[in-house]
Amino acid sequence: MTFFFRIFCICFLFIAGTSIAFAQHKTILDHQVSIRRPADSLIKVLHLLEEKTKCSFAFDPDLLRNKRTAPLNFLQTPLSEVLSQLLFGTHLGFKLVGNDIVISPLKEKKWTISGHVRDQASGEELIGATVYIPEIGQGVNTNQYGFYSLFITEGIHKLMVSNTGFQTREENIRLDQDLSLNLELTLKTNRLEEVEIQSNPVTPNPILLNELNLGPSQLNSSVYYAGETDVVKKLQMQNGIKSLSEGSSGMFIRGGNSDQNLILLDEAIVYNPSHLYGLVSVFNPDVVNNVQVYKDYIPANFGGRLSAVVVNRMTEGNNKEYHLTGGLNFLAARIAAEGPIVKDKGSFIFAFRRSLLDVFRSNFKLFNPNSVYYDINAKANYKLNQNNTIFYSIYAGKDRLLSENAYTNNWGNLTSTFRWNHIFNSTIFQNVSLIYSNYNNVLDLNADTLSQKTQWQTQVKDITIKADYTYYLNPQNQIKFGGSGIYHMFNPGQVKQSPNDEFNIPEDRSLEGALYYSQNLNLSSDFELDYGLRLSLFKNNEVRNNVFDSQGNRIKTKEVKLFVNPEPRINLSYLPTADQRYFFSYNRNYQYLQLIQNSTLAFSSLEPWIPASKTIKPQHSDYFSLGYRYIPGPWIWSANAYYKFMDHQLELIDHAQIIKNPEVRKQLKSGTARAYGLELELTKKEGQFSGTIAYSYSRVFRKIAELNFGKEFVANYDIPHELKITAKYDLNKRLSFQGFFIYSTGRPLTLPVGYYQHDGLNVPIFEDRNTSRFPVFHRMDVSAQYQFRTKMPGQRFLSSVLSVGIYNLYNRKNPLYYHLNSSSFETKKSSIEYSLGFYPWIAYSFKI
Repeated sequence: MTFFFRIFCICFLFIAGTSIAFAQHKTILDHQVSIRRPADSLIKVLHLLEEKTKCSFAFDPDLLRNKRTAPLNFLQTPLSEVLSQLLFGTHLGFKLVGNDIVISPLKEKKWTISGHVRDQASGEELIGATVYIPEIGQGVNTNQYGFYSLFITEGIHKLMVSNTGFQTREENIRLDQDLSLNLELTLKTNRLEEVEIQSNPVTPNPILLNELNLGPSQLNSSVYYAGETDVVKKLQMQNGIKSLSEGSSGMFIRGGNSDQNLILLDEAIVYNPSHLYGLVSVFNPDVVNNVQVYKDYIPANFGGRLSAVVVNRMTEGNNKEYHLTGGLNFLAARIAAEGPIVKDKGSFIFAFRRSLLDVFRSNFKLFNPNSVYYDINAKANYKLNQNNTIFYSIYAGKDRLLSENAYTNNWGNLTSTFRWNHIFNSTIFQNVSLIYSNYNNVLDLNADTLSQKTQWQTQVKDITIKADYTYYLNPQNQIKFGGSGIYHMFNPGQVKQSPNDEFNIPEDRSLEGALYYSQNLNLSSDFELDYGLRLSLFKNNEVRNNVFDSQGNRIKTKEVKLFVNPEPRINLSYLPTADQRYFFSYNRNYQYLQLIQNSTLAFSSLEPWIPASKTIKPQHSDYFSLGYRYIPGPWIWSANAYYKFMDHQLELIDHAQIIKNPEVRKQLKSGTARAYGLELELTKKEGQFSGTIAYSYSRVFRKIAELNFGKEFVANYDIPHELKITAKYDLNKRLSFQGFFIYSTGRPLTLPVGYYQHDGLNVPIFEDRNTSRFPVFHRMDVSAQYQFRTKMPGQRFLSSVLSVGIYNLYNRKNPLYYHLNSSSFETKKSSIEYSLGFYPWIAYSFKI
């Protein structure tokens, strides 16, 4: 009995002690609270909790003065949980000190929100969309694959997502852990709707401010010659991008020659972006997703050219439903099909376009009506899982142009790109690409009879592998790095039918590599810095054909040359207010490829590319730019001044022979060039009436010691004054009108002042290089577009656009080129060949 009594006493004392300890451990924070109250001042709510719980709060009123709570609705909830919810997102915490609850600042917690921004209707990734958090003034733009990442403080935030041509989306998020959030935007359906300009309309990314970024809505709203929607013609309408003459696809940007632009289609290099000598570009409007042009600050991941970078990305196809699109005008017909491979996981698009010159018997004076071109685009993508997506795209285009005497010029581009996007985590993004590019040009050589006619071929083939990485450290610090390697195969010119290679230009095999690192930093609320360093490498193997050994036998030898060059870039921006930005840019660029072309013609089919070698040094440039941008409401005002110095610029000597000249490199002379200019622009971007007035003043001078008696001369693309006016008026949701006017100084040329006879031939004697100029160039185009929407069986709609317009409204006869009288070569006997004048057109496009 005594034993059991002792056991009972021990258990009783143990349970009692435990209960007393539990009672002592339980605090005021465990007190059950019921409170229901609308959003209110945080200080008021804390006072109310003091009354309900009979506790005491200690805090600094200045920390809580402007903070408000969300609506409260708690029923018999522990005070600790109530306070946790109450203080979430305020960067404040609480702890029990004695009998008081102390409210004090917490160490900031930060989390990452990341994902893709897509078109809601098609699932297409949106490039350059802005993801922005107004209350903390931080944001980021989606990269070239539609991906974004933000590292921000814990709390409840309002996320604003916007992109040109889409409705702005607002999303409230609660961030208390890393969050993966894919966002979709809806196309604007009412083009007359005024868009409210937010308090910080300046995009947070300084690179995007300095680049031209065009989506389908901007590209498809502009129609040009014969009703064709054309990417290059749209770019030529932009300030600071010049063309030599009507119908030319050459782009001369900020003092650079046309071959000094890096033109990419899904990351593949396009060496000739034109059909019909430039009347149309190779970029089918039905498959263009986005076009970016870098003409100020060039990011370090791009290189190999001195002037500008033009990035064209093909659309990926609708991953939600099937569609058929197409169009017809006097110049070409096109058709495209797209749809899901697996809904929301993969999609495809296939497009075909063919010219109708031979159908409508059109003639642009440079080729006869039997000339024809076509191109094919295809692309597919598939999402393997949440973090891995693969893409494959291909482009094939071909021109067959006939002259009046039945000679032909055939050329074409073939590109292919395989890409793998991988997301390591919410802050690191990877893109790996394997790329193939092939540009081939075949020209008939003159002969007395067709049986004697031979063909001259030039070609460039590339195989590229590249890897790019983006590290989103935080919104104030983004890092990009990566590398690339290109294997070039150059055929500068050979006679196709001849087994003897004595007239062929020696071939080259080259390796071009690069490593790069760049970083975007917010130095303060007013200053942003973007800098980068690119290390480029170029190794060339030039095959020498006409080399003889000691016995006089022809042998082949190789000359090898290696170049390694650093290429620093920097962009510094100052933002005195939310709607203003000043910026300074500097780029050093190296270019290892050179186009050999007769500079006297805007239209030329001779396009041999040669690389830097033992005898030809790589070109390089130093570019400086100052800019200002002001966005008061729906208006954009910008001004840019620039200066560029270029070294190792090449020019052909007078009377240079390109075809069947194995020593053509010896006819290239090297020198320097300088360019400077000022660009002013005023744009109204929203509302019923929109438009742009743009003026540029620019000069380009070259100095080649062995040309023009060593005197400096203007480049053949020196066009000092240029004025462009674009206007658009939306009468209602369906009907719109637009107009375009351009006025520019005539381009330079060199005219003959006499001739001498050599072997019975008249050889012209020319004036100083580029002394004369073509007449002033100006033209006005007008057009109207009417949109239809017709219900079809089932859930389908037929959306179509009928466009009518007049090219060259007042019939201005702008010159194409001078035609020289071969019998005398006297200036007065030279005649001007004019372009097409007044030209009405009609075009139709549709989407089902």
